[in-house]
Formats: sequence, structure tokens, C-alpha cells
Amino acid sequence: MAKILFTEPAEYDLLDTEYYIHVHLCNPQAARRVVDGIINKVQKLETFPEEHPFVNDPLLGRLELRMTWFDNYNIFYHYNIQNDEVYVIRILYNKVDWKNILR
Repeated sequence: MAKILFTEPAEYDLLDTEYYIHVHLCNPQAARRVVDGIINKVQKLETFPEEHPFVNDPLLGRLELRMTWFDNYNIFYHYNIQNDEVYVIRILYNKVDWKNILR
């Protein structure tokens, strides 16, 4: 089973998502549901890290960046097959210009 590692930006993205939904949208139940869903989706990568294709971008695809999603959030990650480690790079709302953010 692959080891899951969150980068600092991904940790911040998760906290920011929870805060935004909880405080700005005044919906603590939805905040918990979304964060729990994202974490559960990431945990599935332990078993199937290569399940998702590389992102559809020439540069990011060459860097072997993969994407999965939960609800309205895209989860970007890299699987290092030699170390059997999944690096969660970013967790971004699906309406943002993620290609420019990740470059």
C-alpha cells in the first residue's frame, strides 16, 4: 500500500475549503462532509495510486501529475512508484484555472 503525503499547499487547501464552507457559507455539516469525502478519496489512493490518468496538459502530464475529484474539488497528486508514495499536491475548487495555478 502506498504511503500518502500531503504537501503544505494541499494541507492549506483542505483547511481553507473547510473554513470557507463552514464560515462563509454558514454550513458546518457540509464543510465536514466535503472534507471527510476528500480525505476518503485520498485514502483510496493507498490501494490504487495509478487508477487515475495524467492530467490533460503537456507540461503537467510530463510531470506525471494525476487528478481525481470529490464533489466540486479536484485532487491533484503525484505517485512515486519507486518509493510507493502518493504526494497530494493541491486540492482546488473545480471552477478555478487549475492549469495556471499548478504551473
